[in-house]
Amino acid sequence: MRYVVLGTAGHIDHGKTTLIKALTGIDTDRLREEKERGITIDLGFAHLDLPNGLRVGIVDVPGHEKFVRNMVAGAWGIDLVLLVVAADEGIMPQTKEHLEICELLGVSRGLVAITKVDMVEPEMAELCAHEVEDFLKGTFLEGAPVVQVSSVTGKGLDLLLKEIERLCSGIPSRSHDGVFRLPVDRAFIMKGFGVVITGTAISGSVAIGDEVEILPLHKVPRIRGIQVHGSSVDKAYSGQRVAINFKGIEKEEIERGFQVVTPGHLRESTFMDLHLRLVGDAPKLKDLTPVHFHCGTANVVGRVKILSGKPVMLPGEGGFVRIHLDSPVVAAPQDPFVVRRFSPVVTIGGGRVIDSNPGEERLSRAKLLERLEKLYNLDDTGRIEAFLSWAGERGMPLEKLMLKVVESHRIRELLKRLGDRIVEVEGHLFHREGVDSLKKKVEGFLKEFFESNPLEQRCSREVLAQNVWQGDPKIFNGLLEVMAKEAAFEVSKEGVKLKTPKKGLSQEAQKGIAMVLAMHRRAGLTPPSVKEIVAKTKLPEPQVKAFIKLLLDTKRLVRVSRDYCITKEAANDLIRRVQGFFSNHSEMRVSDFKEVAGGVSRKYAVPLLEFLDGQGVTYRAGDVRKLRKRD
Repeated sequence: MRYVVLGTAGHIDHGKTTLIKALTGIDTDRLREEKERGITIDLGFAHLDLPNGLRVGIVDVPGHEKFVRNMVAGAWGIDLVLLVVAADEGIMPQTKEHLEICELLGVSRGLVAITKVDMVEPEMAELCAHEVEDFLKGTFLEGAPVVQVSSVTGKGLDLLLKEIERLCSGIPSRSHDGVFRLPVDRAFIMKGFGVVITGTAISGSVAIGDEVEILPLHKVPRIRGIQVHGSSVDKAYSGQRVAINFKGIEKEEIERGFQVVTPGHLRESTFMDLHLRLVGDAPKLKDLTPVHFHCGTANVVGRVKILSGKPVMLPGEGGFVRIHLDSPVVAAPQDPFVVRRFSPVVTIGGGRVIDSNPGEERLSRAKLLERLEKLYNLDDTGRIEAFLSWAGERGMPLEKLMLKVVESHRIRELLKRLGDRIVEVEGHLFHREGVDSLKKKVEGFLKEFFESNPLEQRCSREVLAQNVWQGDPKIFNGLLEVMAKEAAFEVSKEGVKLKTPKKGLSQEAQKGIAMVLAMHRRAGLTPPSVKEIVAKTKLPEPQVKAFIKLLLDTKRLVRVSRDYCITKEAANDLIRRVQGFFSNHSEMRVSDFKEVAGGVSRKYAVPLLEFLDGQGVTYRAGDVRKLRKRD
């Protein structure tokens, strides 16, 4: 079964609720106060099964000016509108305001019911119909069906149903494979079941047993039960009126304006970038003016920052703004919104969300405006490339990028379309431009590093990251591997070095290195300490340490322990002597080793034995060493 959402609109006491009851048999006024006062205060809901197999979910909205905020919540996400005008009163203030709200929210289909025709002469009803047709010129309802009806006598109801069926047949089927979103309009306790949250699903689908996220509460409960239009079901789809039963949630935690969503795809924000258009008779909007911001079922006070640089926005004008909200709101790119004046509260404009989670990056007004102008007409693939290009060398985590697109459930497919222009490392995404920029920075730093440190053979990854990167070291290491494929440097476990040959060492450096190496060769297995080399050669201590590091990097010295190095020749000779010992013995004690090593003291014997173990020559078995046999 296909589902369509129809919303009513119109002035107070023009017969919206009575008409819905005549069409469906359902009284949408559920509150005691509504019954007593005879007016709709909050949203009401009904459903209608059409002969062509369509089920129409009906959202009945209040017409009183005091409850327009509730009307906006109900109109968000509807497929078509039924504008109701009473024949005995004609066009009234909320008729106009409701129509403006529907237009601002992007509603593009609908029809008109002229009600209470049983209370006026036929000529009066015809006059009202002509008045409505003139009123609708230039709006999305221009040329829409106008049907005269009476909820009392039943006149015109069959024709109205036929027109609703015809219009609904032309509405494209909603896709159910997207992110599930249900803006919450009500929460209550059902005895024996617990908390029930209701709303109209605007995208995706959800089933019993699924985990969903309630934002901005940030709880992820499992669904216990689902009802659609009052009937229990296993699964609910976009376009349906849905009631969801949860465990582990308190009614007091839930507010109208919250959203129930597929986990990980949406986040609330206290500021957003928007494209706002003022209606033709709106008052001038001054910079930083407080307004009521309506998005989904949320109604939050915020201040509008005009990004054009002008101090005011004039009636009928449109432009980019940033709104700073008093409370967080959940939204996605391209979501429609309505803005109402703070006081007196009247609708002054609306539009589309451009960036629902701008982040904390500081941009000049001109730069931000430039970006929003570019984003305004981009599809999701273009948005991804734009945001990653702007992120540059920093890149962007996948979970943040998902907040920047409309169809975040297709993020992998969208990324694939961009091919090798996008690089992913450890769940972090980069535009190729950003990677190339970082690569040049790395190459530049390495060149300066080796010019300043001619004795160094490699630059450690840690030193490199500290100078060119401020993010996660794991991401940087992954980027190095990616960049090295086409860069002037190569990467290994030991560090990073330039592919181009280094300049030769100065004669003075070569002489110093030769002295340090000669002292190690003469000492054999009992080499001098750094301080002893400094005293003997008169070289500065940092220079001696640099020479030793160079000799280690070039494998002319071998590290036994942290401060103990011997020449490669001495190490190889020791290995041969130990292997010779084992040709006649099955095990070696420390005393045996000291003799084999030429009478070294325990100070040297212990680290040398551990060195041999580390080299895979011997292994420890209790208090003795044994020869490790090669495979």
